[in-house]
Amino acid sequence: MKRRTVFYIFLIVLFSYATSHGQEQLQWINPLESEKEDIVHGNASSEAVFVRLPETLKDQVREPVWRLSRHAAGVKLRFHTDAKNIQVRYTVSGNIEMPHMPATGVSGLDLYTKNETSDWIWVKGDYSFGDTISYRFQLIEENSRDREFDLYLPLYNEVLFLEIGVAADATFELLPKEAASLPIVVYGTSIAQGACASRPGMAWTAILERAVNRPLINLGFSGNGQLEDPLIRYMASIESSLYVLDCLPNLVRDTFKEEEVKQRINDAVTYLKSKRPETPILLVDHAGYTDGLVNKDRREAYEKRNQWSQEVYGELLALGVSEVYYLEKDAIGLSMEGTVDGTHPSDLGMDQYARGYANLITEILY
Repeated sequence: MKRRTVFYIFLIVLFSYATSHGQEQLQWINPLESEKEDIVHGNASSEAVFVRLPETLKDQVREPVWRLSRHAAGVKLRFHTDAKNIQVRYTVSGNIEMPHMPATGVSGLDLYTKNETSDWIWVKGDYSFGDTISYRFQLIEENSRDREFDLYLPLYNEVLFLEIGVAADATFELLPKEAASLPIVVYGTSIAQGACASRPGMAWTAILERAVNRPLINLGFSGNGQLEDPLIRYMASIESSLYVLDCLPNLVRDTFKEEEVKQRINDAVTYLKSKRPETPILLVDHAGYTDGLVNKDRREAYEKRNQWSQEVYGELLALGVSEVYYLEKDAIGLSMEGTVDGTHPSDLGMDQYARGYANLITEILY
């Protein structure tokens, strides 16, 4: 009898907690309905959109590039709030996960906040995936205080609808882009887009952004980062602190012969320099396939592209082109255990990528 009484008491307490928690009054904010401008970070648009290319490019780029540009890789929201409980609900357009990349990376969110010394701290989120995806972030602290947050959006999905919920009596302010802080613009492949990070904040571009304290625009297009003219022209339209060209992993197919690869690299640098002569450009080696020791064809494919790319780099320097830099494969340091499939970095590989980039970019920009 006593056991039954204790059990009932336990159920009553549990139900009371769940009920009181569920009845917490929240204010829901749709960022795309904000009256402020420039509140979506990680793209070059002043409009409130979660996509990476403007409508004006729709008829200029290939269909796969346009479709991938709807994915929110690198796009984020920045805000101040003193809320201890932050909830997000949203919907996406495509498959929630992929065979080699989890739902938390393909379609998930990531939240970071700054501590007292302005270092970025990851905030764990409890999530539920369905037709509507929901995340709940809790900060268990003695005292509430106003904090700055970065909310990274999905790497491999289009966000159709999103709302942020905080307590009705909490403060909440969306933060606009800082006009004085010029972004790094990265044009790359699936690796730049974020495959195969376990969560958006672990993409190497996101890690790099936090490491060098610069905004970053992610123009990584899975399988379609091919140094194409419309994208190069679009990059040149963005006032930037650095242009990064990391497309060799998508130029390894036999259809991309030596002359074609060299011409695309040369044309990209030449055009960017003609429009933004003072802006540094960083060319990047193929980081390699981690199965290269047992796959001769794969190893030779990336070694040839790296050789061709380095030859173009040498020719540009010989012609007196200034502020052009090069990140070599060994400086990236992608290890044998750093990928999920020999090609796409795991979180370990993403961190190795970011460290290699950060070491050189710090020298270039600072």
